Amino acid sequence: MLMPMRRSAFVLLLLAAAAAPAALATAARAADAPGPAVSYRELPPGRYSLELRGMICTVCARAIAAEWAKLPEIAKASVDYHAESGVIDVRLDRTLQVSVLRKALRRAEKVSNLGARFSLAEIRYIP
Repeated sequence: MLMPMRRSAFVLLLLAAAAAPAALATAARAADAPGPAVSYRELPPGRYSLELRGMICTVCARAIAAEWAKLPEIAKASVDYHAESGVIDVRLDRTLQVSVLRKALRRAEKVSNLGARFSLAEIRYIP
């Protein structure tokens, strides 16, 4: 025999059932990611993958890579327009401030002269 359920318990059960698919989808996306997403203020020496937004053509990618390559903390920089991402290598004897990367993005906007607004969406360390 089924017991009558109180209204508050029924509402909690419905909320839990509704939240389960969203939690599973978030966990699945996190499992597909190549490493833990971390919010950085500065980047110690190493290789980093950067997710970029706002590029409208390959000129934008070349402008960003050129501006990042000018930074003394960066040994190598490359940007892929189609993947909307970039890879930088921070020199072994340096630490790079993320604010410096963002300032270089502002300079790249002016260099490309296309009216694009670039943003840095995510930074991941590449082991």
